[in-house]
Amino acid sequence: MRPAAILLAGALAACDGWPESPAPPPPAAAPLGSVARGDKAWRDALSPPGPPVDAALLARGSARYAISCIPCHGPAGAGDGPVVARGFPPPPSIAGAEATRSMAAIGANLAGAHPFDDRIAPRDRWAIARFVERLPHEAATP
Repeated sequence: MRPAAILLAGALAACDGWPESPAPPPPAAAPLGSVARGDKAWRDALSPPGPPVDAALLARGSARYAISCIPCHGPAGAGDGPVVARGFPPPPSIAGAEATRSMAAIGANLAGAHPFDDRIAPRDRWAIARFVERLPHEAATP
C-alpha cells in the first residue's frame, strides 16, 4: 500500500462519525394575544358569528383583502386579478359571498390554490369575509 493511502485509512479509522447536530431550539412563546392552532380558542375564533362588525373590522378586511386576495380575485372579487391576466386560471367570483362560506374558502382556498389558514389569522379572515360580503354582486357578473 502507498504511504498516502495508509495515512488516509488511518485518519478515516480515527473518525467516529459526524459530529452530532445541535438540538433544535425550543419553540418560541406565542405572541401576546395569539392563540395556538388547534386549541379551543383557535376553533372558537373561527366559529360564526365572528367578531362584531364595525368600521375598523371592515377597514382591516379591506386592507387584508388588498394584500392577500386582489392578486387572484381582483378589486371587485370578480376573479379578474393581475395573476389571471398573466395566465393563472381565474378563480370563482366571490363578490357578495356569505361570510361563513368565505371563512372556509379562505382557510382551505377552495379555488384550488394554496390554503391560507396558516397565513391569515382568524380575526383577519373574518375581517376579509365581512368585507367580501359587502362587495357588490353586480361587480362579479361580466
